Amino acid sequence: MQTTLLRYNVVIRKEGRNYIADVPTLGISDFGRTLESAQSNVRSAILCHIEGLQKTKTPVPSPDTNSLTVASAEISFPGSVQFAV
Repeated sequence: MQTTLLRYNVVIRKEGRNYIADVPTLGISDFGRTLESAQSNVRSAILCHIEGLQKTKTPVPSPDTNSLTVASAEISFPGSVQFAV
């Protein structure tokens, strides 16, 4: 059986008690209570999604060729800030 290695960028963020793992190229996401479980769950979601695309003869989006860098920036803002609701 032939095996093909596919690499998709995953963006993971903490939301409440869970970690949310998004795969922008595929338009899917999954979650987990820990970072490790979110990573494991999203791998399963990617596999399931691609299997579904194959079964329906839908083209599979090309794997990501560049690594994705996501960072946060923390600043000190003088004074108070009113946030949108």
